[in-house]
Amino acid sequence: MYSYSMKQERFETYVLEHKESGSYIEVVPERGCIVSRYVYRGQDVLYLDQATLDDPSKNIRGGNPILFPISSYLENETYTYEGKAYQLKQHGFARQLAGQVISVHANEQEASISLELVDDEATRERYPFSFRLMMTYTLKADGLKIEAGITNNDHKIMPYYLGYHPYFYVEDKATLELTIPSSSYNEMLPNSMAQSQFNMQQQESNVIYDQLQANSCTMIDRARSLQVTIEYDEVYQYIVLWALQDKPFICIEPWMAPVNGMNIGKGIQQLAPGKSDHSAVLIRPQLL
Repeated sequence: MYSYSMKQERFETYVLEHKESGSYIEVVPERGCIVSRYVYRGQDVLYLDQATLDDPSKNIRGGNPILFPISSYLENETYTYEGKAYQLKQHGFARQLAGQVISVHANEQEASISLELVDDEATRERYPFSFRLMMTYTLKADGLKIEAGITNNDHKIMPYYLGYHPYFYVEDKATLELTIPSSSYNEMLPNSMAQSQFNMQQQESNVIYDQLQANSCTMIDRARSLQVTIEYDEVYQYIVLWALQDKPFICIEPWMAPVNGMNIGKGIQQLAPGKSDHSAVLIRPQLL
């Protein structure tokens, strides 16, 4: 039986769990509606630096931050809309917004929570649109489903591109195996690839894959006999890998657009007034 509860830590936190299997997620609405933890059958799927979650002045390093209205970064943190320049920092602002819980439920098959993030005066200074971003997280036996519903509440076409930044916990990177469905990539930091393999032996590595040939990728943490498959809708056309040598995580990030997408006009979704877009990502762990 699935269940849900709420606990008060530094921030109000919702826990969706299946106690019999030792699986649960934690969601923090005030910190960008982030899934801060995902544990599958007693194994940490996501990494979390708790201090960054507790400090609202910091970007959270861990969990699964939401990247909206852009993923990646813009050249000079600037884009132009209708002849006016706007400033947007890397990965947008959704992860800094406080969200609201819309509904939460649990039954024999699953537990889910829906939350919303909406525009305000501060967001409209950087992104001149009225929007609603509805996030629904569903925990089931076969994994965690992440669904985004984006509604344009404005009178003009709204450009955006969504992404996610999951930090996957890795016990021993030397035993990690990655399968990315593309041989086409660009290094965002020098020497991020070594013999066609992602290089986790330097201080920081960052690669973006394009021309994806399938809608899923896989990591296997041999040290824990844990496989994690990330499945994503076709609108996510890019997979980004990022790692720091001295930290026990690797980020495997589905993005809709590449670096500087808003300026180069690639991967941008053009949402008509009054319309909504929906997309989903599934994180599917499995013990080997």
